Amino acid sequence: MGRLLRYIPAKLDHVRTLGAAGLVMGSLSLPGRREREHAVLASEVIDIRQFTARDFEPLLEAESRIWRETLRWDYTTSRRLISSWLDEKRLSGYAFLRDGQITGYSFFFYEAEKALIADLFVMPEEEQVGPARVLLEHVIETLLATPGLRRVETQLPHFTFEELEPCFRAHGFAGFLRRFMALSLATRRPDSAVPGQEAGHPTSQAVSVPGDFCVEPWERKHDPPAAALLYSTYGQHLDSRINDQYTSLAGATRLIESIVHQRGCGQLLPQGSLVALHRPTRKLAAALAITAVRPQTAHIPQVAVAREFQRVGLGTALMETSFRELARLGHEEVSLAVTDLNAGAVRLYQRLGFETFRTFGAFAWEGR
Repeated sequence: MGRLLRYIPAKLDHVRTLGAAGLVMGSLSLPGRREREHAVLASEVIDIRQFTARDFEPLLEAESRIWRETLRWDYTTSRRLISSWLDEKRLSGYAFLRDGQITGYSFFFYEAEKALIADLFVMPEEEQVGPARVLLEHVIETLLATPGLRRVETQLPHFTFEELEPCFRAHGFAGFLRRFMALSLATRRPDSAVPGQEAGHPTSQAVSVPGDFCVEPWERKHDPPAAALLYSTYGQHLDSRINDQYTSLAGATRLIESIVHQRGCGQLLPQGSLVALHRPTRKLAAALAITAVRPQTAHIPQVAVAREFQRVGLGTALMETSFRELARLGHEEVSLAVTDLNAGAVRLYQRLGFETFRTFGAFAWEGR
């Protein structure tokens, strides 16, 4: 499973932004001559650093509401960070203005020779796709004109794959449909009973960990073998085309550090984050990270099972053990993001009871 779609680093020490702020003007084309003339006069795309956080307050409030109500995520921490970076002029990106009001924005970061388009959002009251594509064109053209850039990545959950794919494809990006899925934990509570549920239903069965394995809470000592597990499991996996941190041990180590210790995907939940060890060898066989992304909502930013231990039910056992503990602690649901082409994983999650509540696109460009 790929890293969570959101990328808001806890600090900007390891990323860089563009130099002097500039002014870029653009327009949104609408049908008809009169409408086009009005659009040229009424809409602009301007460097994000021409504004302060106060100018973005209505937009950030609207985005926070969408994250909370549609994506089931508390955006408070990210909103606070974005506001501080706007005031410090540390974000690179563009704002879309309609009649002098900011109604959309997109921003990005550089990490050495890679760039990440971190966000793209347009006010829901607006016609969203047109302004979003205008913003994307400005961002992509800026990034692809950057000397020495070898890669661009992004995952943009506010829009469907189909709405943005033509814009990315025109610039040589590969696109991947992703799903946001969620599972109600009501049937994982010890006292739960579902009328009509058959005895063989997964939620009616006791959790059974295969005999050669033991389950332990995820501790700091497990970070290095967990990073090695991610690298060996996902280094050649489909998801490495979306997130290239999987393609090296150093990248996987940074990913583990971000998820487990830097709140890169919410606050880690130690009670639900587990590892499985192979008893005969004491090798780390599987790892499951669980975070809290809003009150009563947990999230799976990462789960991995070593290749030699797959297809014995270890991943399912690890997740079910975690789900029951999360339910006991009062969590109501758990979510995850998965690439649609990863059909085996999608089937597994559906079998566990996960349902898709949102689809979106992930896009990646590799320099030639």
